[in-house]
Amino acid sequence: MVKKNIVILGAGFGGLRSAIQLSKNLKKLSLQNDYELIIADKHDFHTFTPLLYEIATTSKEIADYLKLKSLTTYPLFELLKNKTITILNDEVKRLDLKQNIVHLKSHKINFDYLVLALGAETNYFDIPGLKENSLSLKTFDEAIAIRNAIYFEIENGKTDLKIAIGGGGSTGVELAGEIKEWVCRHEKEKKQTCDAQVMIIEKNETILPGFNLKIIERTNHRLETLDIKIINGQAVSKVVEKTLVLENGRLIPFNILIWTGGVKTSPLINNLPIKKDARGRIEMNADLKISNRVYAIGDIVCAYHPKTKKPLPGVAHAAISQANIVAKNIIREIKQENSLLKNYKPKNYPYIIPIGGKFAIAKIGPIVISGFWAWILKGLVELNYLLSIMPFWKAVKIWLKGLKIFIQNDRLG
Repeated sequence: MVKKNIVILGAGFGGLRSAIQLSKNLKKLSLQNDYELIIADKHDFHTFTPLLYEIATTSKEIADYLKLKSLTTYPLFELLKNKTITILNDEVKRLDLKQNIVHLKSHKINFDYLVLALGAETNYFDIPGLKENSLSLKTFDEAIAIRNAIYFEIENGKTDLKIAIGGGGSTGVELAGEIKEWVCRHEKEKKQTCDAQVMIIEKNETILPGFNLKIIERTNHRLETLDIKIINGQAVSKVVEKTLVLENGRLIPFNILIWTGGVKTSPLINNLPIKKDARGRIEMNADLKISNRVYAIGDIVCAYHPKTKKPLPGVAHAAISQANIVAKNIIREIKQENSLLKNYKPKNYPYIIPIGGKFAIAKIGPIVISGFWAWILKGLVELNYLLSIMPFWKAVKIWLKGLKIFIQNDRLG
């Protein structure tokens, strides 16, 4: 008997979680001989993106390329080796939802169920010169490129280094705090003062737009303590070599520009006959289905807060929760229990923003904590995630290895 295909596109937080849960459920129902579970991604590894800001700012003396790579990229064949899951290391080129076909670079697959977990990519908003003159932070190699660029300037004796970060969301804030601490530590080894400048340029009136006001206030205070300059309410109009041009004509010189100012969905969904929001994200249904036997999760979908009706930020916790729902719903469809499909209920998930050294700001429900204990909590959250995707001792080993490196790299502050 020919097996039916359940295909998952993308091995990020949502894609990996849905594959693991579906594998468990198919095994529980003894359906492995009836269905082939396939996960496809152009990379053969899963990237733990919350650590990328640390990778970009960890001294070479503390950890080399291979050591850092082992902390943040986990081979899919190792994560899924005890599960009945086929791994395709291939690039998706086109989707045909009418014929139920996924066109890959090397071949095509028919699907009976499809999960779109394609993630997002950097959005340069067609700003002239931006892509050519900036670095981004979406992958491990991009994080290493930022580290190398900063090292190049330091090793060539640059003492008044100017680093501009375009975008004052959580990624930009995390990176700014860590870079300032790291670069100044290098400069103070040679002299008493630190002349390096780190600045955040955010087009909205505040950094962390859409976040809780108390979080914004504490973050502003922390950035001021670190002497990080914030330019709010001004968008970047163009970038010429080593100079940002703002919309009011102001010129901002820089040595290094890092762009964290936005993401966009995969172009693969642009031509799909489905409803999308103004930013091109899929407007999901409550059960996460976008068409017959096709589901979408993670950064490519837009979830709205049930009370404010404002779009919620795409965070790992949301993608994982959506993946759990999708895994259950596909099994219920297989069991012909379509009337029992579960609904995803969007909400404000807890979050933690590390801002330089052993300091973070965390929001858990109505409670906001900041400082060293929030930084400790961040580490425990990371361990909890690793435990969900790999064997206990392997997760603990990777976590302890990372803890040792990042404790050396982060001063208490």
